[in-house]
Amino acid sequence: MMFTLEEVKKAVGGKLVSKTDAIVFATAINVNGVSTDTRTINEGELFIALQGENFDGNKFLAKAIELGACAVVTNDEEAVPAGAVAIIVEDTVKALGLLANHYRFKLGCKVIAITGSVGKTSTRTMITEVLKTGLKVHSTVANNNNEIGMSKTILSAPEDSEVIIVEMGMRGEGQISYLTKIARPDIAIITNVGYSHIGILGSKEAILKAKMEICEGLTDGGIIAVNADDRRLFDHCVKELPINNFIAGIMAGSEAGLPCPLVVSATDVKETDSGMSFRAVLRRMDERSEFQVPLNVGMYGESCIRNALFAIFCAYITGITSSSEIQKKIAEVISNRSAMDGRGAITETKKYMIMNDAYNASPESMENAFLNFSKKARGHRKVLALGGMLELGDFASGLHELTGKDCASYDFDRVFVTGENADDFIRGAHMINMKLEIVKCKDTEDVSRRLEDYVRDGDAILFKASHSFGFEKVAKSFIEKGNA
Repeated sequence: MMFTLEEVKKAVGGKLVSKTDAIVFATAINVNGVSTDTRTINEGELFIALQGENFDGNKFLAKAIELGACAVVTNDEEAVPAGAVAIIVEDTVKALGLLANHYRFKLGCKVIAITGSVGKTSTRTMITEVLKTGLKVHSTVANNNNEIGMSKTILSAPEDSEVIIVEMGMRGEGQISYLTKIARPDIAIITNVGYSHIGILGSKEAILKAKMEICEGLTDGGIIAVNADDRRLFDHCVKELPINNFIAGIMAGSEAGLPCPLVVSATDVKETDSGMSFRAVLRRMDERSEFQVPLNVGMYGESCIRNALFAIFCAYITGITSSSEIQKKIAEVISNRSAMDGRGAITETKKYMIMNDAYNASPESMENAFLNFSKKARGHRKVLALGGMLELGDFASGLHELTGKDCASYDFDRVFVTGENADDFIRGAHMINMKLEIVKCKDTEDVSRRLEDYVRDGDAILFKASHSFGFEKVAKSFIEKGNA
């Protein structure tokens, strides 16, 4: 049993309605789980009828009862089918969040919340895999990082979970504030503040403030860990953090003079044939103690180092680094963890080496992709298939030009580019290197067609674009062609 129906009613502030003869027993109904989709609902679960621009869960109330739902939550009393027990609320999405918040505290486990312009999912996945070496961990799946997805993540946590890790996405001001007040994290992480969503929020300062909303939900004594290589983010955090919380600085660079109680930094950083090697050092100002562990990561650049350092920080705070055996397991997990599909995964086919980094794109993630591809593709002819970066608003032209300049600083052989700002990208690239071969393509289909005509056995290909360009499908098709 997850809840009683009476418990649900109190948690969401709803009104009980029974269209059965068993009204006396309605509040004693046991709820075995929570569902928002009749295609996957199980018997004994509570069905919450969500509404959105393109769907209305109230149309499926009868179906939910038919499939064994113990009760339904709806904003429309008239839609409650005969024979059903329902809880009536004003807003079912809000009710989902309130119930998730109730369950979060009922479980009594630690909650870690992650946000940032770039790297949320990579950091969350790294932390999840590291904490699994010593704890029972439940984590966000796929891209479930909005008000519905995050709440469902919490509500799907097993009762024996010791840590829940959630990812918080952002479409505008106030969204992270809403999410963090549901999750009430014990540890909040901000990976960085970049240009993603600048078209909505208008400035990096506004983006920074929106990301800092995550502090509003921190539990008393909770910790915020931030990318302290971004001193503007770190200094703002020091200034704005509530007095009953404290800050941890995570740095791929030097940590000299960083004014915070806990610092995790990287020393002895070296490039290897497969990535980076370094020593993670954790320093506490009050105890003068250090925790050190040698690590290797399979990617290049400061961002992948910080991902590992965030994971080390979470492992230390949750108490699993005291054992040398667990330390070895943590180092092994970090070393073996490859990039996820769509976020820099390398596939060696019979014909080509392919890097699929096409899940999404921003100036920062483009820069990371260029760096990693240039090093991973050493010894190959390097070919790029690039689409545009969306949600940049009035800044799109200048940021695509900047990305073109960054691209041209590497020794790439040919670039196929498409999107509304392709000309801006080309202009920026040719400011740095007029000899860089760039082919402007009409659309994604044209990129695929021209790329197929150009590539030959032994080439390395990078696919990178905002998600709506559909480059992930193109990357997968070239993996199939490469193995044909």
